This record gives sequence, structure tokens and C-alpha cells, in this order.
Amino acid sequence: MKVRVLRWGYRGSVSLLAVLGAFAAAAQDSTVLEEIVITQQGDLADRTGDTFVAKSARSATKTGTPLIKTPQAVSVVTKTQFEQQGAVTAAQALRYTPGVTPDIRSNDRYDIVPVRGMGMANYQNFIGYLDGLRMQRGLSFSQPTVELFDVERIDVVRGPSSVLYGQMAPGGFVNLVSKHPTEEPYHEAGMTVGTDRYVKGTLDLGGPIAGSDILFYRLATSGRYNETNLDDVTSKRFSVSPSLLIRPEEGTSLTFLFNYTDDPASAYPAGLPAAGTAYANGSYPDIPYDFNVGDPDFDSFERRTTRLGYEFEHELNDYLTFRQNLRYMHVESEHIGLSGRSMTGTTITRLASHLQEEVDAFVVDNQFQADFDTGPLAHTLLFGLDYQYADADRLMGTGPAPSIDYLNPVYGTAITVPAFTSDTRQLTSQTGLYAQDQIEFGKLNVTLGGRYDSYDIETDTTTLATDVTTSTEQDDHAFTGRVGAAYLFDSGIAPYVSYATSFEPPTGLGYSAAGGVALDPVEGQQIEAGIKYQPEGSDSYLAASVYHLVQSNMTTSDAAHPGYYLQVAEVTTTGVELEAKLAFDAGWDVTAAYTHMDAEMTENATAAYVGNRPYAVPEDAASLWVHYSVQDGAFEGLGLGAGVRYVGSTYGDEANSFKVSAFTLFDAALDYDFGRHNPDLAGLSLNVSASNIFNKEYVSSCSSTTACFYGSTRTVYATLKYKW
Repeated sequence: MKVRVLRWGYRGSVSLLAVLGAFAAAAQDSTVLEEIVITQQGDLADRTGDTFVAKSARSATKTGTPLIKTPQAVSVVTKTQFEQQGAVTAAQALRYTPGVTPDIRSNDRYDIVPVRGMGMANYQNFIGYLDGLRMQRGLSFSQPTVELFDVERIDVVRGPSSVLYGQMAPGGFVNLVSKHPTEEPYHEAGMTVGTDRYVKGTLDLGGPIAGSDILFYRLATSGRYNETNLDDVTSKRFSVSPSLLIRPEEGTSLTFLFNYTDDPASAYPAGLPAAGTAYANGSYPDIPYDFNVGDPDFDSFERRTTRLGYEFEHELNDYLTFRQNLRYMHVESEHIGLSGRSMTGTTITRLASHLQEEVDAFVVDNQFQADFDTGPLAHTLLFGLDYQYADADRLMGTGPAPSIDYLNPVYGTAITVPAFTSDTRQLTSQTGLYAQDQIEFGKLNVTLGGRYDSYDIETDTTTLATDVTTSTEQDDHAFTGRVGAAYLFDSGIAPYVSYATSFEPPTGLGYSAAGGVALDPVEGQQIEAGIKYQPEGSDSYLAASVYHLVQSNMTTSDAAHPGYYLQVAEVTTTGVELEAKLAFDAGWDVTAAYTHMDAEMTENATAAYVGNRPYAVPEDAASLWVHYSVQDGAFEGLGLGAGVRYVGSTYGDEANSFKVSAFTLFDAALDYDFGRHNPDLAGLSLNVSASNIFNKEYVSSCSSTTACFYGSTRTVYATLKYKW
């Protein structure tokens, strides 16, 4: 890796030294503290995953508003749910969530989750938020991924959310909430084994430090090894996440968060031809499910991620609170691999590539929240100033590679690792100023928000053979907003309506005779209406939403001027989403979801594509998960779960030249709490989960005639945990 100096600056940030000084003074002035309840920027329920049905989410409003009062579609997947279902990645944890399309590519290297059909091609929707802060990504393979064991819950916010976060796809976003220090002592050790020689060890510790009522900690660490359904491809990971909470007095807290994740090997299947996967390859047999278009003796991938940050909160008085959340992240990766290019008969031509990357990123979000009344109106007023910066560098080279016959693959042939031919460095920055007022008038809840962003993107690409550098710069600004209202009836029914806008910096530059010109921001706007139902005192949540979403100013390649882009694409989506989460005292947990997306290209540089459906976007999807825990008798402590997932057919390319078939998958789980039947074994539990139990072979998605991906095969995991 090349050594670079990270350059960033921010004016307007509260000094951490000043914060620590205030803590020290507070500790000297106070000798007796009241009983501490760790709220950590919101109710403890906003953090905990120890329930099947969540009732609030900070991600949609940054104020911990109850879901029933939020005029936007929001889903929450708690740790209870994704552990019950046996998920091992964040994308898998979202399999039973409406409005998202997880598992579109079977891998454990990245979590790719398009929301409301947005997130493919240039707008690839990697899970990009952790604890409410954006995780900036590199230019190609340096995309950060969060270990699911380090996660407490997952919030899925659907619809444009730029008003609080800045640049973002209009379909919505996924925010992971990490494990934080606990008030009570918490200890858990676990071991998981499964198919493909899957082995994973975990340790999760937390609680007060040495009995202190000021200092609290959390330590989550895990390590795993597994093979994959691809021939001779393995995956490894080690992750450690310590955190420390300092709370010198009621209303003041500082939480330090650190993570180091090492991926010395990671599986990511290269795309396969559509012929032989999505449809027949003439008279030839289909491409085998375990076929590896690469070469195990040549392919390699390494990635290391470091994150360091803090969350600070201080109640200035009874109605005004200041929060500052900050994080620095470093990601470095090296990819050596082969990809398929074209196919004749059963022989696939290949290209070798070598990329070495790193990215340094910084983000800070300052918030002032005021809670006050003006006559009959109760206000929760939020002002924010955020800043994010990323410095990404990529060395890249490509070269020839021998072809491979998928019916008779030969591995281990001599392939030269391509030398680097170009060096690209990109500096991106964004500064945003936003305001939001949540007004409560009786049973009516109104949300108003507005934001101004300015961003700058500088890109320098050097051709190493000639040492010639080409530089481009994009800088622009954007206004985004949101207005919404929800009316909460005494019965727990809450109809709502909202309108919101979003923006994203465009990909590439437009053509002019004088050279590249900056493009306008990609814009999104949406109208949404829905109804939610959550009776007070019950563990249930039902929601239905309809929306009309338009993404405009999208870029497509300029055929007349290669290397440049035209800004003439538009996608319009009209959708319906249904969700039900139910938890009963009798031991039943139920989650059901349905998604309908009527997506259409309403503008495109290629006239023949107008009216087409975007690829990899199913028109319909549905899921149902039911879990029952025996409450008494000889089988007390035994739990049984079963689920079914349906994903409708999709188109496989922009031209809609072929379809990917619909598929239905079945899952199951069995768990046992030994302590429920035998107090001497309190804390010991076993979970056995199976995904795709009938081992159905299917194509999960395609993005072109040379990029199709098989879905996950049957996986079975058994996890033994002990809590004390």
C-alpha cells in the first residue's frame, strides 16, 4: 500500500478536549450520583435488540420518534429476529423486510440491498450507514462491511431521506445500530458450525467497569472460517469492537466506539453469462452451480477496516440538548481476480484485473434539539450541521487471461498478475445545514424539514506509463426537503402522508468541445401515503404504504463520446408495501411482508428503452416467518420457526431482452433454552437454522447478458451460546 497523508478539516466542531475537561470538572463537583439509566441518545428501547417488535427508530428523524408517529415507511429488524432466523450477514437479516431486495448477489464480501428498486448499476446500494453516520466507500472494492455480530438492530428507512443525511438514493437507506455499553453486566460466548465447513466463535461482554456508576464498556469480537459453494473458494474474517461509555452526570454522556475488521479472504462470485444460467445455452448443459469462472490459485482478496469515533450528548437545560457524532474510518483492500467477458459454446473468455485501494473518511454530525411548547403546539425542533470527507486512491491494471470451459474447467494455469497502469485519486466533501420541526397538536403530528448541501468531487487519474494526469472537478449544491403528517387515533390507527426530495452527485462528466463539464445532481422526489397500527401496550406493528417515486437526471453512457455521460435517464416507480410484526405472550412471533413495485424507465438516451422495466427489480415479493416457543410442559424452552420467501421475475438487462425466473425459498429454525427446563443450565441455548431447505437452484439477479448470479444454496447453522 502507498503511504498517504489524510487531509481534512472542519470548522465548527466542539473540541473533544473541551468535552473531556467538562467531564473532569463534573466528576470533581459530584460525589453522589443518582441511579444511572443508560439512554445513549434516546430511549434504551431505541438501541436494544432484545425484543421482536420495535416501537421507535432514531434513523428516520434523528429524534427517536415512535414509528406510529413517523410519516414515513420504516422497518426495524431486531437482534431477536435475525438471531432467531439464523442470519449471518446484514443482507440476510433483511430477507423478511418489505421494500428491499436482499441477497441479489450471493456473497459475504458486501451487503448489497436495493431499496424500493433503487440501487443497481452506477447507483449500487451498499448498506452505507452505521449509527446514523455515512460509511463512505472507495472507488471499486474498498467498500466497508459491518460484521452482523457487532449489530444490535437494523433500521430500514424507505423513501427520500436527504433532508437529514445529504446525498442519498431516493429509494431509502439501511442504518445498522451497533452494540453499545450496557448498564447491567452482560456476558455471552458462542460457537457456530454449519455447512461448507462454517466455523465461527463469538464473545460479547459488557457492563460497568469495576462497579463504577460512571464508566461502562462493551466488547464484541468474533472470528470465522468457511468454504463456499464455489470450487475451492474460502472466506475468513476477524472482528473486534470495543466501546466505552463515560457518564459523569445525568444528561451528559460520551461513548467511544472502535472497530477493527480483517478480511484476509472473502468470497464474491464473478458474473456468469445469462446463457446457461437465466436461459438455455442452445443444446449445451447449463453452467454448474459450483462453477468458478475465476481461478482459486490466482484469485485473492484482502480487506482491512478500522473505525474510530464517538457519540456525545449533553442536556444544556430542560428543553435544549446538544449531540455530536463523529467517526474516522480507514479501509484498504487488494483484489486480484478473473472475470468473464463473453462466451462461445461453453468457453468463456476472461480478463485479469489487479486493484489496490485505500480510503480515509471522516464524518461529523452536530445536532441541537429543542423541546418546547407554543400555545397548544408541542415542538421538537432539530438544527444540524454535518460534514463528511473522503480521500480515496486506487491503483489498477488489467491484462489477458486464458479462456475457460465451464463443462471442463482447468485451474492452476500460469496467469500473470497485471501490472498497474493507472492511479486514480478522488477527494469528496459534503457540508450540510438542516432543520426539522416535529409539531404535535393533539393527535396530529406534523413533520417539516429542509436542508442545504454543498459538495465537491475532485478526481485525478494518472497514466503511469506516461505520467500524464487528467483532472476533473464537480462542485454543486442542492436543496432538499420533507413535509409529512400523521394523525394518531386512540385506537392505535395512524394514517399519514408525506412528500420528500433527495439528491445524489452524478457519475462522470458530460461532453463539451472544451472538455468535460459538470452534471447536475441526480434528483428524487416522492409522494407517500399510508396507515400504521400499533395499539398502546401491545407488541404488534402493522403498516401499509403506497408511494410514487421519480428519480431524474440519471446518467447513461454517451455513445457518441465514449468516456462521457448523458443526463437523460429517468425511472418512475409506483409501489405498495405491507408489513406486520406480531409478538404474543403465548409464545408466537410473526413477521409478514409484501412488496409491489411498478417500475418503468420514463426517459432514456436509447429511445427503445423507454417503457422498459429496470433490471433486477421484481414486480412482486412476499415473505412470512412464524416462530413458536413452548411456554410450559415437558418441551418448555423449545422453539420452532418456519418461513417462506417469494421473489417475482425480473428483467436481466436494460434492454429487457431476457427475464430471470421467479423463485420461492423455504427456511426453518429450531431453538432450545436449556435453562427453561433445567435451572442448572440457565444461560445455555442452542439454535439450529436452515435456509433454502430444499436446496433450490436459482438465479438471484442479472444486470447484463454477461453478469448473472446464482443464489445461495442450502445452508444449515448450529449455534451454541452461553450467557452469564
